[in-house]
Amino acid sequence: MTNRCLTRQGSENPNPGPLFNTSLLNEPDLVKRVNAATIIHTNSREFEMELEILCSVRHSSIVNLLGYCAEMGEQILVYELMPHGTLYDHLHGGLSCLRWNLRLKIAMQAAKGLEYLHKEVSPPIVHRDVKCSNILLDADWGARIVDFGLLTPNKKDLNGDVTTDVYNFGIVLLEILSGRKAYNRDCTPSSIIIC
Repeated sequence: MTNRCLTRQGSENPNPGPLFNTSLLNEPDLVKRVNAATIIHTNSREFEMELEILCSVRHSSIVNLLGYCAEMGEQILVYELMPHGTLYDHLHGGLSCLRWNLRLKIAMQAAKGLEYLHKEVSPPIVHRDVKCSNILLDADWGARIVDFGLLTPNKKDLNGDVTTDVYNFGIVLLEILSGRKAYNRDCTPSSIIIC
């Protein structure tokens, strides 16, 4: 990867993190540089074990992790490129307005991806950060979930975390339906679309 040209990907979404567009083996990819604070607190063996599982996760509603690099204090994740950006960019960032049938398609596909992580992967994967900026749109406007969290080791924690994922997905659905942010500081008084 050191011989590849990386370009910064622009985005209006909150906390986009360091994302770069690149080409590996003549295919467009999205490269994410892991936050340095995460690296300091991550056991390298745990990181490798988790990546083995994440590399094997394959579903039409999950962004595929193509590979990674963990050398010289850097941790880089390589994902397939999602050319239409994030759901956040279309709902709140000024990109094209989404038609109702496309919004429904995105909601259904994201729900299927979340269900796959919770019920079909062993051990189950809990996302822990379900939001519009973590739902990417592929070339066919299909929804793909990205940036899921760590694996949950026991059932007791899993049930609570799955409930949180479902609640956060409900907030995403409200944003899809209303076209408004879950919390908007620009409104006076601040507007919250959920109670």
